[in-house]
Amino acid sequence: MNAYQRLWEWTKTAAREHWLPLLILLAPINWVVYRSDADNVLPLLILPLVALVVGLVLRPHHVWLVWLSSVVMLWIVAGYMGKYNDPGPDETVASIMIEAFVWMFLGVLIPVWFGRLTRAAIDEQPRPDRRQES
Repeated sequence: MNAYQRLWEWTKTAAREHWLPLLILLAPINWVVYRSDADNVLPLLILPLVALVVGLVLRPHHVWLVWLSSVVMLWIVAGYMGKYNDPGPDETVASIMIEAFVWMFLGVLIPVWFGRLTRAAIDEQPRPDRRQES
């Protein structure tokens, strides 16, 4: 296998395991930042539900990479939507950026990991009997 074939295989794997989950999570992250001033939590549940589906269907290999990338996406979206301009009482820009780790832990990491774990449990086949016939 030459270098170009290895690069192509790596690119296909990275697209399937990392880029596609992040692309799918981009819209719910935008929605959560947009609705962050909501009176109730129901509109915000779209992110963990989509993350659970991503974990079930795509089963990303490096869940931590999806989590940290979602934190960066949250920072970018919040900056773009101007959430850092008016942080609110008892908040600073730094506190909002640090809170993003916790929010994405709860909204992305745990659901994606749980989805992967559930899919692995569903797909697990019973082990064949290992006794040899004599």
